[in-house]
Parts: sequence; C-alpha cells; structure tokens
Amino acid sequence: MRKQLASQKSDRTFQVWEYQISHGQLLIRSPKAPATKTSPEFLTNVDLVCLDVEYMALARVLRGIEILPPTGTEIRYLETLLGKTINPDNVTILASEGKRFPIVALRISLWENDWDIFESPFEFRSQFRSKS
Repeated sequence: MRKQLASQKSDRTFQVWEYQISHGQLLIRSPKAPATKTSPEFLTNVDLVCLDVEYMALARVLRGIEILPPTGTEIRYLETLLGKTINPDNVTILASEGKRFPIVALRISLWENDWDIFESPFEFRSQFRSKS
C-alpha cells in the first residue's frame, strides 16, 4: 500500500533516512513504530520524497513538519548562496519546531506506505521492495 497524502503537515518525528548522490534523491522518513509511553503506535511510514535535489539545509531529526512555500527573502538568499537564479517552484521549506529548513528540488511529495522501514521508494532500489 502506498498513497500520496493531501495534508502538508504532520506531528510525527521525521529523520533524514536516505540520500542517493547520483540522482539527487532524498528520503525523509517518519518510520512505523510500536506504541510507547509518550507516543501512539504508527502502522505506516510517512515519507517525504525529494527528487533532483540541488540544495538542502536540514537537521537530521525533525519533530513535526509543515511543508511551506519560501519567502522572497529565502529565495534571494538561496540564489546568492548557489550563485544563480532559482525557480521559486523548486524551493520548499520544511518548518519544524519554529525553524525553517530549505530544500531546492525539482519535485517533493509526501507519501504514506506500509513497507518495511528499510525499503526504499527510489527506482534503482526497487528490486528490494516486494511487488504488493
């Protein structure tokens, strides 16, 4: 089971899970987990999949995220940092605990799935994922 999520916000804890340098593929995952004294059971992974990543400035762990558009100031900062004009549609801000983390990527999407926590959504690793 895999489905795209409409909501651009989650209270779950996410981690930088996988990065494929050759294709600029980034996976930020909130893995499934058993219930604890401080959190409920999670039966699915929630994956933030980023393709053709050009730049990212992230904390390793993000406690709750909201996917937001960039401000004009953030676009100008990233253009100065990267030394070129950037399409604002390719900039996404992950907000977490009052901080803003920019990602410059061609496409970003939020998915929910019931895969094993070490299965990857990236094509070249798809041979490790079952066909169901």
